[in-house]
Amino acid sequence: MKTKAKKVVTGIVIAIVILLAGAAVWFFQFTKNGYILTVPYRSYFEQIAENVYVNKDNAMSKDEILNLIHEAEDRDRDFYGELTYASDTTIILNDNEKIQPKLGGGKDTYTFIFLKKHDYTCLSNEFFNLDIVAHEITHTELHARLTKEARSAIPIWFDEGLATQNDYRERYSLESWIEKTDNGKNVPALEDIDEPGEFHCEEESERQFHYIIAKHEVGLWMEAHHREGLMDLIDRLNKGEDFNNVYGI
Repeated sequence: MKTKAKKVVTGIVIAIVILLAGAAVWFFQFTKNGYILTVPYRSYFEQIAENVYVNKDNAMSKDEILNLIHEAEDRDRDFYGELTYASDTTIILNDNEKIQPKLGGGKDTYTFIFLKKHDYTCLSNEFFNLDIVAHEITHTELHARLTKEARSAIPIWFDEGLATQNDYRERYSLESWIEKTDNGKNVPALEDIDEPGEFHCEEESERQFHYIIAKHEVGLWMEAHHREGLMDLIDRLNKGEDFNNVYGI
């Protein structure tokens, strides 16, 4: 009886191990989060800087890639001062259309908060330009300066509104704001776009409208508070203060 019971227990343990191994393979190979997390360990990608990974057959040269990233960093450095994001961020550039869906699409920054907070900025060559890279680095620098708790507490409109301050594309310009809001007569309440699902809605024109609103709102706040006000906001959020109170809503 003892031998039979031992065999049953052994069988259960083996089954659990097989299930866990299968789940791990599925997560890391067939989910966006799992694939992104393991890019630094995949032979298909090579590391070309401290925090930059590129697929090995990418059409752009390493110098082209790094020069554009450095130019975007210069834009963000004028905005933040000294940058701290690199140790908390991985930039992934890929131009293989079959691989891109595994990375979640053509352009985005994903913040993973598990054992520690870390950002992964995934870009295809199509979207690898100065405005978009500066936009994404603005995200990652903000996230690097915030604690996990403070990062989770900021509304999406502030995160995107700050990022678009360093994104000079015409679609987010003051002229676009005047046109889309009828010179301020049609502005949605910030509380209606403070969650990712609300802000990043399915309708593309509506999403772009939200970016325009966010850029204008945060732009006015930055004009009034400047870099010193932003650093103070970050410090107070890290101390646990409520975002609305600190921002002044």
